[in-house]
Amino acid sequence: MNEFELNNKLFGLFKSKKRIKVLNFLMNNNGSFHFNEIAKQLKIMPSTFEYHIKQLADLGLISHINYQYKSNAYTKLIWSAFHNLSKLEPLIPFLKTHDLPINNAKLLNDFSFLELKVIPDMIALLSLMKNKFAKKFSKIQLAGVFNLDLEEKMMRFSESEFEIERIEIITNYENFIKFINYKNFEYFLSFSKLENIELFLIDECNFYIAIANDIGVLFLPEVNNIIDFQQCLVFEGYNNIQWLRKTFLWLKNKSRKISLTEGFIKDKSLFKTYLNEIVKSK
Repeated sequence: MNEFELNNKLFGLFKSKKRIKVLNFLMNNNGSFHFNEIAKQLKIMPSTFEYHIKQLADLGLISHINYQYKSNAYTKLIWSAFHNLSKLEPLIPFLKTHDLPINNAKLLNDFSFLELKVIPDMIALLSLMKNKFAKKFSKIQLAGVFNLDLEEKMMRFSESEFEIERIEIITNYENFIKFINYKNFEYFLSFSKLENIELFLIDECNFYIAIANDIGVLFLPEVNNIIDFQQCLVFEGYNNIQWLRKTFLWLKNKSRKISLTEGFIKDKSLFKTYLNEIVKSK
């Protein structure tokens, strides 16, 4: 049996409520249990139960000796993975219409362990951000495809002036050009000292991350490959924020740092020429 067939069979096991009941029983009760005892406890007809328990045993999801069945280490791993995927159930309508263009197996695997929520519209996001805005941020990290109008609205929506000790920005050439040409370009650079703003150029990143203090957001592209800036995933809590920071670091490790000088701020054409030279030198 190849890996694809094995995965299909494993996921197929969880389509049966009876098999889930069997695993749940063995995971919540220590020791070995006789075939008839489990069937009686779960109120499953022996003939039906025999079929389901054989399915579980054939894939090694449970161990058995002389009709005595118990869980094993593999049971615990698969059961944990099943529950982690179950936690994503509230996100499923959102995930079915969006892509997660992160070609990193570890990050994709860890995503299934997160507990996130979907913000359904911009009014809800702006309200959330207003409550989270502080007068001082230690660090803000931005990566991907910007929506500069949205960024400005979020910052101005706070209705207070704030200071950012350090800003890190990762984006591609096209978005840096949009950034330079944006009508309020200087506004985005006014929250921190120039030496505390780091810019990084990446070839491609078709999603958008923003992390500030104890909250982060992730905007994903829809299946048509266009980023949806109306809905987003919100990351709160240590483990969720850590995943987002690891994703940011993964992008940062694939990017090139670019210089930001007073001259570039005063002369946008000079900044654009500098970016063009970096792209040509690849």
